Amino acid sequence: MTFDQTEDEIQAHIDGPVQAAWEWLLAIVDDRDFEAAWKLTAPELQRTRARAWLKENVSSSSEADTERTVDHLVQGTAPEPLRLRFATAELTAYLESFGHLDTDQMGVGSRPRVIGPDAELVVLAQLGQERKAFTEPTLVHGVTFLMHLVQGRWRVADPDYQS
Repeated sequence: MTFDQTEDEIQAHIDGPVQAAWEWLLAIVDDRDFEAAWKLTAPELQRTRARAWLKENVSSSSEADTERTVDHLVQGTAPEPLRLRFATAELTAYLESFGHLDTDQMGVGSRPRVIGPDAELVVLAQLGQERKAFTEPTLVHGVTFLMHLVQGRWRVADPDYQS
């Protein structure tokens, strides 16, 4: 197995799914900007998150009402009190998962990890930003994002995403 990559291969990966994952993480951890992160979230994950939050926090009279409310949350057209409660809860949950990360000390796994059509794993590791080449298994502290190419844009995807 070779560990050589051309600069073009590295740059294509970084400019594509890595950039979207990085922007999503910065929106959450550094900026605490749910709306910016939401725009970088794939539609299937948006629907999954909205449906899960509604199930736990809002009593609904029917499945149709729930799906209409999910649509409104995904599209950003839900009434402001509901949208604000949802955004606050989601941001809080994401910060519990990722808030401890020091984004100034994070770097990117450069090798593409394609897992299906329009789907790729991105690894962001807390190792500092200088280049490191690992030639054998190495334990690192980091996060992995499943990215999904949606209408020409990479977005953070639902872990249950299937192409």
